[in-house]
Amino acid sequence: MSPKQTTGGRPASAVGIGSAVSAGTGILILFIASHALTKEENSEFLSFWAALFFVYGVMGGVQTESTRAASVVALKGITKGQRHPRLITAGLIGGAIVAAVIAALSPVLTAFEFFHHSEIISLGLVLTAILYAGHSALAGTLQGSGHWSVYGRFLILDGLLRLVCIGAAAAWSLGLLGLEIACFCALGAWLLLLAFSRVARQSLQVRADVPLRKLLAQIFHAVVSSISSAALIVAFPLLLKLTTPAAVFEQSAPLLLAISMTRAPIMVPLQAFQGVAIAHVVRAGSEGWRALHRPILILLAVGGLGAVLAFVVGPSLMLLFGSGYGVSGMTLALLTLASLVMAVLTLTGTATLSTGHHRAFSSGWASATAVAIAILLLPLSLEVRCILSLTIGPAVGILVHLLALRRPPAPSGSKPVPSGPAT
Repeated sequence: MSPKQTTGGRPASAVGIGSAVSAGTGILILFIASHALTKEENSEFLSFWAALFFVYGVMGGVQTESTRAASVVALKGITKGQRHPRLITAGLIGGAIVAAVIAALSPVLTAFEFFHHSEIISLGLVLTAILYAGHSALAGTLQGSGHWSVYGRFLILDGLLRLVCIGAAAAWSLGLLGLEIACFCALGAWLLLLAFSRVARQSLQVRADVPLRKLLAQIFHAVVSSISSAALIVAFPLLLKLTTPAAVFEQSAPLLLAISMTRAPIMVPLQAFQGVAIAHVVRAGSEGWRALHRPILILLAVGGLGAVLAFVVGPSLMLLFGSGYGVSGMTLALLTLASLVMAVLTLTGTATLSTGHHRAFSSGWASATAVAIAILLLPLSLEVRCILSLTIGPAVGILVHLLALRRPPAPSGSKPVPSGPAT
Protein backbone atom coordinates (compact mmCIF):
# COMPACT_ATOMS: atom_id res chain seq x y z
CA MET A 1 0.00 0.00 0.00
CA SER A 2 1.22 3.46 -0.75
CA PRO A 3 1.50 6.08 1.93
CA LYS A 4 -1.38 7.92 0.40
CA GLN A 5 -3.62 4.91 0.62
CA THR A 6 -2.82 4.17 4.18
CA THR A 7 -3.20 7.67 5.47
CA GLY A 8 -6.21 8.03 7.69
CA GLY A 9 -7.00 11.73 7.81
CA ARG A 10 -4.60 14.63 7.79
CA PRO A 11 -1.48 13.95 9.89
CA ALA A 12 -1.34 17.41 11.47
CA SER A 13 -4.92 17.43 12.75
CA ALA A 14 -4.96 13.82 13.94
CA VAL A 15 -1.63 13.98 15.74
CA GLY A 16 -2.26 17.54 16.90
CA ILE A 17 -5.46 16.64 18.72
CA GLY A 18 -3.91 13.50 20.19
CA SER A 19 -0.79 15.31 21.42
CA ALA A 20 -2.87 18.15 22.90
CA VAL A 21 -4.95 15.68 24.90
CA SER A 22 -1.78 13.83 25.96
CA ALA A 23 -0.12 17.05 27.15
CA GLY A 24 -3.31 18.17 28.92
CA THR A 25 -3.74 14.90 30.79
CA GLY A 26 -0.10 15.03 31.89
CA ILE A 27 -0.55 18.50 33.38
CA LEU A 28 -3.77 17.44 35.11
CA ILE A 29 -1.98 14.44 36.64
CA LEU A 30 0.73 16.70 38.07
CA PHE A 31 -1.99 19.00 39.41
CA ILE A 32 -3.78 16.08 41.08
CA ALA A 33 -0.55 14.77 42.62
CA SER A 34 0.41 18.19 44.00
CA HIS A 35 -2.89 18.37 45.89
CA ALA A 36 -3.17 14.71 46.90
CA LEU A 37 0.36 14.48 48.33
CA THR A 38 2.55 16.51 50.66
CA LYS A 39 5.43 18.46 49.10
CA GLU A 40 7.92 15.79 50.24
CA GLU A 41 5.72 12.99 48.84
CA ASN A 42 5.29 14.93 45.62
CA SER A 43 9.08 15.18 45.23
CA GLU A 44 9.15 11.39 45.51
CA PHE A 45 6.25 11.02 43.06
CA LEU A 46 7.97 13.30 40.55
CA SER A 47 11.10 11.13 40.83
CA PHE A 48 9.00 8.02 40.18
CA TRP A 49 7.21 9.81 37.32
CA ALA A 50 10.62 10.59 35.84
CA ALA A 51 11.75 6.96 36.18
CA LEU A 52 8.56 5.69 34.52
CA PHE A 53 8.82 8.08 31.61
CA PHE A 54 12.53 7.36 31.36
CA VAL A 55 11.64 3.77 30.52
CA TYR A 56 8.98 5.09 28.13
CA GLY A 57 11.61 7.29 26.55
CA VAL A 58 14.10 4.44 26.18
CA MET A 59 11.43 2.42 24.39
CA GLY A 60 10.95 5.45 22.17
CA GLY A 61 13.97 4.10 20.29
CA VAL A 62 11.79 1.18 19.24
CA GLN A 63 9.14 3.63 18.06
CA THR A 64 11.46 5.81 15.98
CA GLU A 65 13.10 2.83 14.27
CA SER A 66 9.70 1.19 13.66
CA THR A 67 8.49 4.45 12.12
CA ARG A 68 11.55 4.64 9.87
CA ALA A 69 11.29 1.00 8.78
CA ALA A 70 7.53 1.11 8.18
CA SER A 71 7.95 4.34 6.16
CA VAL A 72 10.51 2.69 3.89
CA VAL A 73 8.31 -0.38 3.44
CA ALA A 74 5.25 1.78 2.71
CA LEU A 75 7.25 3.69 0.10
CA LYS A 76 9.17 0.87 -1.56
CA GLY A 77 7.55 -2.38 -0.50
CA ILE A 78 9.57 -5.54 0.16
CA THR A 79 11.39 -7.45 -2.58
CA LYS A 80 9.70 -10.76 -3.37
CA GLY A 81 11.20 -13.60 -1.39
CA GLN A 82 12.43 -11.45 1.48
CA ARG A 83 11.12 -12.54 4.88
CA HIS A 84 12.17 -9.76 7.17
CA PRO A 85 10.93 -9.79 10.78
CA ARG A 86 7.69 -8.24 11.90
CA LEU A 87 8.29 -4.92 13.61
CA ILE A 88 6.25 -5.95 16.65
CA THR A 89 8.49 -9.01 17.10
CA ALA A 90 11.70 -6.97 16.99
CA GLY A 91 10.18 -4.38 19.32
CA LEU A 92 9.26 -6.97 21.94
CA ILE A 93 12.75 -8.49 21.72
CA GLY A 94 14.20 -5.04 22.40
CA GLY A 95 11.80 -4.60 25.31
CA ALA A 96 12.79 -7.93 26.81
CA ILE A 97 16.47 -6.94 26.68
CA VAL A 98 15.79 -3.61 28.40
CA ALA A 99 13.62 -5.39 30.98
CA ALA A 100 16.51 -7.76 31.74
CA VAL A 101 18.83 -4.80 32.29
CA ILE A 102 16.32 -3.14 34.66
CA ALA A 103 15.89 -6.42 36.55
CA ALA A 104 19.67 -6.71 36.91
CA LEU A 105 19.85 -3.16 38.30
CA SER A 106 16.86 -3.50 40.63
CA PRO A 107 18.95 -4.76 43.62
CA VAL A 108 20.88 -1.50 43.43
CA LEU A 109 17.64 0.52 43.61
CA THR A 110 16.53 -1.56 46.59
CA ALA A 111 19.88 -1.47 48.42
CA PHE A 112 20.14 2.31 48.20
CA GLU A 113 16.38 2.82 48.81
CA PHE A 114 16.22 5.00 45.73
CA PHE A 115 12.41 4.93 45.96
CA HIS A 116 10.22 4.53 49.03
CA HIS A 117 8.83 1.27 47.62
CA SER A 118 11.81 0.12 45.57
CA GLU A 119 10.80 -3.55 45.20
CA ILE A 120 7.34 -2.74 43.83
CA ILE A 121 8.62 0.08 41.61
CA SER A 122 11.41 -2.11 40.21
CA LEU A 123 8.94 -4.86 39.27
CA GLY A 124 6.66 -2.29 37.70
CA LEU A 125 9.50 -0.85 35.61
CA VAL A 126 10.47 -4.33 34.37
CA LEU A 127 6.90 -4.94 33.20
CA THR A 128 6.84 -1.43 31.74
CA ALA A 129 9.83 -2.18 29.50
CA ILE A 130 8.14 -5.25 28.02
CA LEU A 131 4.63 -3.88 27.61
CA TYR A 132 5.68 -0.42 26.43
CA ALA A 133 7.94 -2.01 23.81
CA GLY A 134 4.79 -3.42 22.20
CA HIS A 135 3.13 0.00 22.58
CA SER A 136 6.11 1.69 20.88
CA ALA A 137 6.38 -0.80 18.02
CA LEU A 138 2.65 -0.45 17.29
CA ALA A 139 2.80 3.36 17.48
CA GLY A 140 5.82 3.49 15.15
CA THR A 141 4.21 1.13 12.65
CA LEU A 142 1.00 3.16 12.60
CA GLN A 143 2.98 6.34 11.93
CA GLY A 144 5.27 4.86 9.29
CA SER A 145 2.31 3.28 7.50
CA GLY A 146 0.42 6.56 7.47
CA HIS A 147 -2.44 5.61 9.81
CA TRP A 148 -2.44 9.02 11.48
CA SER A 149 -6.04 9.06 12.70
CA VAL A 150 -5.58 5.73 14.49
CA TYR A 151 -2.32 6.96 15.96
CA GLY A 152 -4.04 10.12 17.18
CA ARG A 153 -6.72 8.05 18.92
CA PHE A 154 -3.93 5.93 20.40
CA LEU A 155 -2.39 9.04 22.02
CA ILE A 156 -5.77 10.04 23.44
CA LEU A 157 -6.48 6.56 24.81
CA ASP A 158 -3.07 6.36 26.50
CA GLY A 159 -3.38 9.77 28.17
CA LEU A 160 -6.99 9.39 29.31
CA LEU A 161 -6.45 5.89 30.69
CA ARG A 162 -3.57 7.11 32.85
CA LEU A 163 -5.54 10.17 34.00
CA VAL A 164 -8.61 8.14 34.97
CA CYS A 165 -6.59 5.61 36.97
CA ILE A 166 -4.60 8.28 38.84
CA GLY A 167 -7.72 10.36 39.43
CA ALA A 168 -9.43 7.32 40.96
CA ALA A 169 -6.40 6.57 43.17
CA ALA A 170 -6.38 10.17 44.42
CA ALA A 171 -10.17 10.19 44.99
CA TRP A 172 -9.88 7.03 47.08
CA SER A 173 -6.95 8.52 49.04
CA LEU A 174 -4.63 5.62 48.19
CA GLY A 175 -1.55 7.73 48.92
CA LEU A 176 1.84 7.81 47.22
CA LEU A 177 2.06 4.10 46.41
CA GLY A 178 -1.50 4.07 45.09
CA LEU A 179 -0.76 6.90 42.66
CA GLU A 180 2.44 5.19 41.54
CA ILE A 181 0.70 1.88 40.84
CA ALA A 182 -2.12 3.70 39.04
CA CYS A 183 0.44 5.06 36.56
CA PHE A 184 1.13 1.52 35.34
CA CYS A 185 -2.48 1.09 34.22
CA ALA A 186 -1.80 2.97 30.97
CA LEU A 187 0.44 0.10 29.83
CA GLY A 188 -2.71 -1.64 28.66
CA ALA A 189 -3.64 1.11 26.17
CA TRP A 190 -2.11 -0.64 23.15
CA LEU A 191 -3.83 -3.92 24.05
CA LEU A 192 -7.18 -2.09 24.21
CA LEU A 193 -6.47 -0.52 20.83
CA LEU A 194 -5.73 -3.94 19.34
CA ALA A 195 -9.02 -5.25 20.73
CA PHE A 196 -11.10 -2.52 19.08
CA SER A 197 -9.15 -1.47 15.96
CA ARG A 198 -8.83 -3.65 12.85
CA VAL A 199 -6.18 -1.30 11.46
CA ALA A 200 -4.09 -1.73 14.60
CA ARG A 201 -4.33 -5.52 14.35
CA GLN A 202 -3.30 -5.40 10.69
CA SER A 203 -0.29 -3.28 11.66
CA LEU A 204 1.08 -6.21 13.64
CA GLN A 205 1.80 -7.90 10.29
CA VAL A 206 4.03 -5.11 8.95
CA ARG A 207 7.59 -6.32 8.36
CA ALA A 208 10.87 -4.43 8.46
CA ASP A 209 12.97 -3.34 5.48
CA VAL A 210 16.06 -5.19 6.78
CA PRO A 211 16.88 -8.58 8.33
CA LEU A 212 16.39 -9.12 12.06
CA ARG A 213 20.07 -8.80 12.95
CA LYS A 214 20.45 -5.44 11.24
CA LEU A 215 17.11 -4.21 12.54
CA LEU A 216 18.11 -5.04 16.12
CA ALA A 217 21.44 -3.25 15.58
CA GLN A 218 19.60 -0.15 14.37
CA ILE A 219 17.15 -0.40 17.25
CA PHE A 220 20.20 -0.57 19.54
CA HIS A 221 21.51 2.76 18.21
CA ALA A 222 18.03 4.28 18.50
CA VAL A 223 17.68 2.99 22.07
CA VAL A 224 21.12 4.34 23.05
CA SER A 225 20.11 7.77 21.82
CA SER A 226 16.74 7.36 23.53
CA ILE A 227 18.46 6.63 26.83
CA SER A 228 20.28 9.93 26.50
CA SER A 229 17.26 11.88 25.28
CA ALA A 230 15.02 10.38 27.96
CA ALA A 231 17.57 11.25 30.62
CA LEU A 232 17.39 14.90 29.60
CA ILE A 233 13.74 15.19 28.61
CA VAL A 234 11.78 13.13 31.15
CA ALA A 235 14.24 11.68 33.67
CA PHE A 236 16.06 14.88 34.55
CA PRO A 237 14.66 14.78 38.13
CA LEU A 238 16.52 11.48 38.59
CA LEU A 239 19.79 13.05 37.46
CA LEU A 240 19.11 15.91 39.85
CA LYS A 241 18.38 13.49 42.69
CA LEU A 242 21.71 11.71 42.08
CA THR A 243 23.69 14.96 42.10
CA THR A 244 21.92 16.81 44.92
CA PRO A 245 22.02 16.32 48.73
CA ALA A 246 18.88 14.57 49.97
CA ALA A 247 17.83 17.47 52.22
CA VAL A 248 17.99 19.89 49.28
CA PHE A 249 16.24 17.54 46.86
CA GLU A 250 13.28 17.03 49.23
CA GLN A 251 12.47 20.73 48.80
CA SER A 252 12.91 20.70 45.02
CA ALA A 253 9.30 19.90 44.06
CA PRO A 254 8.55 23.50 42.91
CA LEU A 255 11.59 23.55 40.59
CA LEU A 256 10.89 20.03 39.27
CA LEU A 257 7.29 20.99 38.59
CA ALA A 258 8.46 24.19 36.87
CA ILE A 259 10.71 22.13 34.58
CA SER A 260 7.76 19.89 33.66
CA MET A 261 5.41 22.81 33.13
CA THR A 262 7.78 24.74 30.87
CA ARG A 263 8.69 21.62 28.91
CA ALA A 264 5.33 19.91 28.30
CA PRO A 265 3.77 22.59 26.02
CA ILE A 266 6.78 22.30 23.67
CA MET A 267 8.06 18.76 23.98
CA VAL A 268 4.88 16.66 24.20
CA PRO A 269 3.43 17.85 20.86
CA LEU A 270 6.87 17.80 19.26
CA GLN A 271 7.55 14.21 20.29
CA ALA A 272 4.14 13.21 19.00
CA PHE A 273 4.96 14.82 15.65
CA GLN A 274 8.33 13.05 15.36
CA GLY A 275 6.73 10.24 13.41
CA VAL A 276 5.31 12.73 10.90
CA ALA A 277 8.76 14.28 10.49
CA ILE A 278 10.52 10.92 10.06
CA ALA A 279 8.02 9.72 7.46
CA HIS A 280 8.30 13.04 5.61
CA VAL A 281 12.09 13.06 5.50
CA VAL A 282 12.25 9.42 4.35
CA ARG A 283 9.88 10.11 1.48
CA ALA A 284 11.30 13.49 0.49
CA GLY A 285 14.76 12.31 -0.55
CA SER A 286 18.33 13.15 0.38
CA GLU A 287 17.51 16.81 0.98
CA GLY A 288 14.28 16.03 2.80
CA TRP A 289 15.74 16.99 6.16
CA ARG A 290 16.01 20.58 4.94
CA ALA A 291 12.21 20.69 5.10
CA LEU A 292 12.67 20.84 8.87
CA HIS A 293 14.26 24.29 8.61
CA ARG A 294 10.86 25.97 8.62
CA PRO A 295 9.54 24.02 11.64
CA ILE A 296 12.72 24.96 13.53
CA LEU A 297 12.20 28.65 12.75
CA ILE A 298 8.55 28.44 13.83
CA LEU A 299 9.64 26.62 16.98
CA LEU A 300 12.13 29.38 17.81
CA ALA A 301 9.45 32.04 17.39
CA VAL A 302 6.88 30.18 19.49
CA GLY A 303 9.47 29.34 22.14
CA GLY A 304 10.57 32.95 22.41
CA LEU A 305 6.97 34.06 22.92
CA GLY A 306 6.51 31.28 25.46
CA ALA A 307 9.51 32.53 27.44
CA VAL A 308 7.98 36.01 27.64
CA LEU A 309 4.64 34.59 28.80
CA ALA A 310 6.42 32.38 31.35
CA PHE A 311 8.14 35.45 32.78
CA VAL A 312 4.91 37.47 32.99
CA VAL A 313 2.21 34.98 34.02
CA GLY A 314 4.21 31.89 34.96
CA PRO A 315 4.64 32.67 38.68
CA SER A 316 0.88 33.10 39.13
CA LEU A 317 0.14 29.84 37.31
CA MET A 318 2.62 27.95 39.49
CA LEU A 319 0.74 29.02 42.63
CA LEU A 320 -2.30 27.10 41.35
CA PHE A 321 -0.44 23.97 42.46
CA GLY A 322 -0.27 25.32 46.01
CA SER A 323 1.16 28.19 48.02
CA GLY A 324 4.47 26.34 48.43
CA TYR A 325 5.13 26.16 44.69
CA GLY A 326 6.40 29.68 44.05
CA VAL A 327 9.02 30.05 41.28
CA SER A 328 10.38 33.34 39.92
CA GLY A 329 9.44 34.60 36.46
CA MET A 330 13.09 34.73 35.37
CA THR A 331 13.63 31.08 36.29
CA LEU A 332 10.51 30.06 34.37
CA ALA A 333 11.56 32.09 31.31
CA LEU A 334 15.06 30.57 31.28
CA LEU A 335 13.64 27.06 31.71
CA THR A 336 11.33 27.72 28.75
CA LEU A 337 14.30 28.75 26.60
CA ALA A 338 16.13 25.62 27.76
CA SER A 339 13.14 23.56 26.62
CA LEU A 340 13.35 25.33 23.27
CA VAL A 341 16.99 24.25 22.84
CA MET A 342 15.93 20.70 23.73
CA ALA A 343 13.20 20.85 21.10
CA VAL A 344 15.68 21.91 18.41
CA LEU A 345 17.94 19.01 19.44
CA THR A 346 14.96 16.67 19.02
CA LEU A 347 14.35 17.94 15.48
CA THR A 348 18.01 17.72 14.43
CA GLY A 349 18.07 14.21 15.90
CA THR A 350 14.98 13.28 13.90
CA ALA A 351 16.64 14.54 10.72
CA THR A 352 19.85 12.65 11.53
CA LEU A 353 18.04 9.36 12.14
CA SER A 354 15.76 9.80 9.13
CA THR A 355 18.72 10.14 6.76
CA GLY A 356 20.32 6.97 8.08
CA HIS A 357 23.00 8.49 10.35
CA HIS A 358 22.20 6.16 13.27
CA ARG A 359 25.60 6.48 14.95
CA ALA A 360 25.57 10.29 14.78
CA PHE A 361 22.01 10.27 16.08
CA SER A 362 23.04 8.39 19.23
CA SER A 363 26.34 10.30 19.53
CA GLY A 364 24.57 13.65 19.55
CA TRP A 365 22.21 12.67 22.34
CA ALA A 366 24.96 10.92 24.32
CA SER A 367 27.16 14.05 24.09
CA ALA A 368 24.29 16.24 25.24
CA THR A 369 23.64 14.03 28.26
CA ALA A 370 27.32 13.77 29.23
CA VAL A 371 27.73 17.56 29.19
CA ALA A 372 24.47 18.07 31.10
CA ILE A 373 25.53 15.65 33.85
CA ALA A 374 28.96 17.28 34.10
CA ILE A 375 27.30 20.66 34.66
CA LEU A 376 25.05 19.20 37.38
CA LEU A 377 28.21 18.26 39.29
CA LEU A 378 29.40 21.87 39.47
CA PRO A 379 29.27 23.64 42.87
CA LEU A 380 26.43 25.99 41.91
CA SER A 381 22.92 26.60 43.22
CA LEU A 382 20.17 24.13 42.29
CA GLU A 383 18.40 26.51 39.88
CA VAL A 384 21.59 27.61 38.12
CA ARG A 385 22.76 24.02 37.66
CA CYS A 386 19.40 23.03 36.17
CA ILE A 387 19.23 25.94 33.73
CA LEU A 388 22.83 25.60 32.50
CA SER A 389 22.60 21.82 32.26
CA LEU A 390 19.37 21.88 30.25
CA THR A 391 20.71 24.56 27.89
CA ILE A 392 24.39 23.85 27.23
CA GLY A 393 24.07 20.05 27.06
CA PRO A 394 21.46 20.05 24.25
CA ALA A 395 23.40 22.77 22.39
CA VAL A 396 26.41 20.43 22.17
CA GLY A 397 24.16 17.64 20.83
CA ILE A 398 22.75 19.95 18.15
CA LEU A 399 26.29 20.66 16.94
CA VAL A 400 27.05 16.93 16.62
CA HIS A 401 23.87 16.37 14.59
CA LEU A 402 24.46 19.31 12.29
CA LEU A 403 27.97 18.10 11.50
CA ALA A 404 26.57 14.68 10.58
CA LEU A 405 23.86 16.19 8.36
CA ARG A 406 26.58 17.73 6.18
CA ARG A 407 27.57 14.20 5.08
CA PRO A 408 25.71 12.14 2.45
CA PRO A 409 22.87 10.02 3.83
CA ALA A 410 23.65 6.46 4.84
CA PRO A 411 21.95 3.55 3.04
CA SER A 412 19.11 1.71 4.78
CA GLY A 413 18.85 -2.03 4.56
CA SER A 414 20.05 -4.12 1.66
CA LYS A 415 19.23 -1.40 -0.82
CA PRO A 416 19.40 2.36 -0.52
CA VAL A 417 16.60 4.42 0.87
CA PRO A 418 15.39 6.79 -1.85
CA SER A 419 17.62 9.76 -1.14
CA GLY A 420 17.39 9.53 2.30
CA PRO A 421 14.78 6.65 8.19
CA ALA A 422 10.23 8.01 17.60
CA THR A 423 11.23 9.33 25.63
